[in-house]
Amino acid sequence: ELLNSMVRDSIIYFNLKSRRYDWHWDIALSVKTGENVAGFIVTTLSSLPQETLQVLRILSCFGFHVELSVLDLLESSSVASNCGFRAPLLHLVDIGVIEMAGGLITFSHDLIQKCIYDGIELAARHNLHYDIGTFLGFKASPALAAPHVEAVQIDMSQVYISDSKQSAESNVSTKSLLSIAVDHINHAGPEFITQQQQRVT
Repeated sequence: ELLNSMVRDSIIYFNLKSRRYDWHWDIALSVKTGENVAGFIVTTLSSLPQETLQVLRILSCFGFHVELSVLDLLESSSVASNCGFRAPLLHLVDIGVIEMAGGLITFSHDLIQKCIYDGIELAARHNLHYDIGTFLGFKASPALAAPHVEAVQIDMSQVYISDSKQSAESNVSTKSLLSIAVDHINHAGPEFITQQQQRVT
């Protein structure tokens, strides 16, 4: 893809006289390949199926990496695509966008994660964080389930649950899951908080 782009931009060209490909070295040396490779991958991703793109957007909301067990929990949420996560994840591994090892999903380049995340329209990004956060909060502690964030007034003593206690559906500790949930709700922004006394600075 990088080479194709360099041909398109006439950095690499076919020299009829010498009957071989040549370079414009001064231009080629100024190309920032790390950023360009990530950019080309992101451009290529736009042709992926919508379900795969949605999985990629969800992954980007977690940052550079996320535990596979957290995504397993999300499979039954409203943010998951109809085909689930496994098939799109395997496809993304095949095309080199992400890597999966040791139960961890990692973007192959931090610029790919940034480009995908920044490409999500702001309101949609906030909604995605909110949906992820409230769903994982419910999975961590069903008592936190509620249609609005005002019901997620966490008694902080709940957060200091022993790390050995795990969600019944995954091997993620309840404490970790609550932490991830709260982080996503914070990323959703203050517009999701409907009671004034909850707006703590």
